[in-house]
Amino acid sequence: MRGLSDRYKISREKLAYICDSTSAPISILVPFTGWAVFVAGLTIGMGPVADAGDGMMFFMAAIPFNIYPILTVIMVGLIASGTIPDFGPMKTAERRAMEEGKPVRDGGQPLMADELTGIKPIEGIRTSLFWNFVLPVFLVIGFALISVILTSSAKPLEAFMLAVFVLAIIMRIQGVPLEEITSTAMSGIKGIMPAVVILAFAYALNDLSAALNTADYIVSVTEAWLTPSVLPVLVFVISAIVAFSTGSSWGTYAIMIPISVPLAFSFSSDQLSTLVYATLAATAGGGVFGDHCSPLSDTSILASTGAASDHIDHVKTQLPYSLLVGVISVLAYLWMGMSL
Repeated sequence: MRGLSDRYKISREKLAYICDSTSAPISILVPFTGWAVFVAGLTIGMGPVADAGDGMMFFMAAIPFNIYPILTVIMVGLIASGTIPDFGPMKTAERRAMEEGKPVRDGGQPLMADELTGIKPIEGIRTSLFWNFVLPVFLVIGFALISVILTSSAKPLEAFMLAVFVLAIIMRIQGVPLEEITSTAMSGIKGIMPAVVILAFAYALNDLSAALNTADYIVSVTEAWLTPSVLPVLVFVISAIVAFSTGSSWGTYAIMIPISVPLAFSFSSDQLSTLVYATLAATAGGGVFGDHCSPLSDTSILASTGAASDHIDHVKTQLPYSLLVGVISVLAYLWMGMSL
C-alpha cells in the first residue's frame, strides 16, 4: 500500500498509524489469533476456568468490554474517512505530504533500507490482484486458523513462509525470471535488517526492565488500593504503564493477568461476572494502549518498518490519537466500575 499512499500524497506517518492501529487492536479482539490463545491460556485454573475451552469462552465473553481496541479501530476509520480531521503532529505531517509532496519529512530516517523502498515493478509482466495479493493474504489467515484449531498455535512464521513460497511460484509462472525473484528476496532480507537490529535492542531493554522488576514494583505500589469499583480502571492504567515501560503487550499479559483476574474473582466469589469480564478486558486493552504509546513496542517498530516511516515520527504522530482513545477508555472503565 506504500506506493498507493505515496501516489495520493498520504504521509508515511499516517500509513504507519493505520497499520499499527489495525494490527494489535484487531488481534486482541478476534478469538482465533495467537493473542487470543495466549490470553485465554493464562486464565486456565482461575475461578471456574478449568481448561482451554473454558478459557476461550471467557476471552470471547470479555470482548465487548475491551474498550480501547474497539474504539481504536473505530477511530482509524473515522480518521481515514475524514470524519474526524487530523490533529496534532499528524496534521503537520499530512499537510507536508499534500502540499510539498514529501511522504517523509526532511531529515527523517525511514525504518526501511533502500533495498526495499527502491524496488521497481518489472516491465512487461502482467500481475493479478487476486493471485499476487489476495491469495497470499488468505493463505496466511487460513493456515493460521487451521493451525490454531489443530495445534492451539497460530504458527505465524510457517504461515508467512508458505505464502512467500506460493507467491514465488506464482510470479515465476507469470514470467518473472527466477534470478529476479531470488535477488529481490535477498534485497528484502538486507532491507529488513534495520528493523531487526532495533527490535533486538528493544528486547534487550525489555529484559533489562524485567531484571529491574519494573512491573512488579508498579503492581506492588498499587494493589493495596484496589477495590471492585476501581479495579477495571486501575488495571487498565497499570497494564498501560507496564506495556509502555517494557514495550511488550504479551509480557504485560503474562505479568498482569495472573494478578488482576484472580483479584476480580475474589471480589465475585469465584464466579464469572461483569467485573471479571471487565478486568480481563481492561488488562488486554491496557496492554495494547501502552504498546501503542511506547517507542520500544515491537508492533510499532514493525508498523514503521512496513510503512517505511521514521519510527520516532510514527510514535509522535500516533501518540495524541492513542491518548485520546486511552482517556475515553479510562472514563468508560471508571463509569463501568462505579456502576457495578
